[in-house]
Amino acid sequence: MPALERALDVIDLLASRDRDLPFSEIMHALNIPKPSLARILGLLTERGLVTKTDERGLYKLGMQLLYLGGRIESKLRLRSVARPHMEELALTTGKTIELSTLDRDQLILIDQIEGNEGVRLFTRIGSAYPYFHAIGAGKIYLAHMERNKRKEVLRKIGLPMVTKHTIANVEQLERELSDIVAKGFAFEDQELREGVRRAVAPIYDSHGKLAGCIGIASPIFSFTYEDKDDLAQVVKGAARKISADMGAATQNNG
Repeated sequence: MPALERALDVIDLLASRDRDLPFSEIMHALNIPKPSLARILGLLTERGLVTKTDERGLYKLGMQLLYLGGRIESKLRLRSVARPHMEELALTTGKTIELSTLDRDQLILIDQIEGNEGVRLFTRIGSAYPYFHAIGAGKIYLAHMERNKRKEVLRKIGLPMVTKHTIANVEQLERELSDIVAKGFAFEDQELREGVRRAVAPIYDSHGKLAGCIGIASPIFSFTYEDKDDLAQVVKGAARKISADMGAATQNNG
């Protein structure tokens, strides 16, 4: 913990100054022993959080912080843009509305509005979904992957049976992924959790890249198989509106 605190102090100090700082000034300003500061700066430099400039050995913040900040900003923007459309969707359907996105190869739930059906789905904001093949949003991301990358991802995670409804056959999954591309939405039928269904649609950014997914989730007693197409059209409509607000061109799926 002391080393972590010192590393954060170094970053704070560099962020507070409008010029690059020499080793000696950092050491005296923070009262960190020379050997400890050398290790801290070495690690921060190695990770790209700090950059050592030219032959004078001055230090400044690294580009990795800009990259990390950009990732956070993009997710915050997706959440703020999607929120009013999620609220409208929740009001229209009465069901739980979920917003998810990919972060460093993890599928994360970044926002949620609980439905008024009196049943909680036991997912919370910040939850990570490890099995892409077992959840609608994960299947959306798999469907958008280049085939070789998808094969590598599936090789790493496998196709475990999360429930008795989970697709555990590669050929069957590939057929479903092709169907997702054609129809513009994913349907999840108790594949992650018994008794829960989801209809999920992709959200695109201004570059036409997949930015996240919006989904309708509900217990099977109020989301019957016959409801699938109607709810899919509703969630696709919301996804199109969010994509447009994100600067994406109009998508052509249905």
